[in-house]
Amino acid sequence: MGRMSPEQLKADSRWFELLFESSPDPTWIIEGNRFVECNEAAIRTLGYANRAEFLDVHPSRLSPERQPDGEESYAKAERMMATARERGLHRFEWVHTRADGSDFWAEVTLSYLELGSRQIIYCVWRDISERKRTEEALRRQNATLTTLIDNFPGAISLFDADFRLAAHNRRFRTLLDLPDELFDAGQVAFADVVRLNAGRGEYPLAEPFDTQAAGIFADELARQPHRFERTRPNGTVLEITSVPLPGGGFILLYNDVTERRRMEDQVRRLAFYDPLTQLPNRRLLDDRLSQSMAASKRSGAYGSLMFIDLDNFKPLNDTHGHIVGDSLLVEAAQRIRGCLREVDTVARFGGDEFVVLLDELSASRAETVALTKVVAEKIRSRLAQAYQLTVRREGEPDVVIEHRCTASIGVALFLDHESSADDLLKWADAAMYEAKEAGRDRIGFHSDES
Repeated sequence: MGRMSPEQLKADSRWFELLFESSPDPTWIIEGNRFVECNEAAIRTLGYANRAEFLDVHPSRLSPERQPDGEESYAKAERMMATARERGLHRFEWVHTRADGSDFWAEVTLSYLELGSRQIIYCVWRDISERKRTEEALRRQNATLTTLIDNFPGAISLFDADFRLAAHNRRFRTLLDLPDELFDAGQVAFADVVRLNAGRGEYPLAEPFDTQAAGIFADELARQPHRFERTRPNGTVLEITSVPLPGGGFILLYNDVTERRRMEDQVRRLAFYDPLTQLPNRRLLDDRLSQSMAASKRSGAYGSLMFIDLDNFKPLNDTHGHIVGDSLLVEAAQRIRGCLREVDTVARFGGDEFVVLLDELSASRAETVALTKVVAEKIRSRLAQAYQLTVRREGEPDVVIEHRCTASIGVALFLDHESSADDLLKWADAAMYEAKEAGRDRIGFHSDES
């Protein structure tokens, strides 16, 4: 950490007392290998009457004998503290035990700090019991999802009432890519960090530095705890928590949540997209159809819904297996997508069925029919072209087969009416079956709308 003046060194106890009592999370000081201080949040979390019941004890005393991985808590705690001293910061998951004997999961952050002659470990717990339950639910929902990230690297910086950097850990420099030159002059001001970040485009604002800085300083001067996210130019997503200190100053806690956000995006994609074709699934289709119908009602412009069923798909599956059939479905999805505008939607409805949604085509019914016919015919013609599919069997050379798979298409138009989305799907589905019964490889409109 940066060099501290004699005046600052005299105030270190005050700073840490304020830090502890302001933190919403259980917070500890470890000196040697014993807890020597904690905040009120730690007492409440563990359910003890006072600090005296568990201070001056080894961290493993507040844990079961062994951690879930089978390692003894004492030995693992020693190893975790050694890692913190070596790296400056170490984050891991741990099972703790409350006064009533119940266990709970916590994310533990150990930050090694040197304050004068004291070498301490600043320890913060965050209850992740709910996150652990969420992780388990995600694993049950989809085996393809990777395990949620267990450790989230973080950084800590403390600024005094004059906006001067009073204390920080090593991760503060590395996570924010702060150059050594910033610290060479000695005292680092909050404005110095803001100016550096603004100059290299860290803030997504077009205003000059003075305008950007004014907004950032206003947030901190408001003296209200707040949490926000910031995406760095390198793609790292930081979750930043600001905690004001009584008497002035504030603490900034940084967590790298890049992987967490990526995982959340994956979960959202699994919920709304077909994993085989990467097209929107029924759930997302229903949402977009409802939005399209509402937009049509407001604008007075027709929309159209197409229900597409592949005509000769089952024999392919029966003869060559589902892997070959899946490859055809992927190719069919790409062909349909290539016939549409960027604003249109194609969804996999299920099996070999697809649905196409065309938004706000025209206020004229006749023109809407004409436009829909052009798109539907383009899709029908494209799907009727031969597919070149590779058949792979263990121990045999790959075989490329040619397969033709036409499509029957049913169309339903919609405008300012009270019909439901389910009604439209039923009408388009019925029109598709009429087209199939009429000979397949053709287009049918609901209620003779052609």
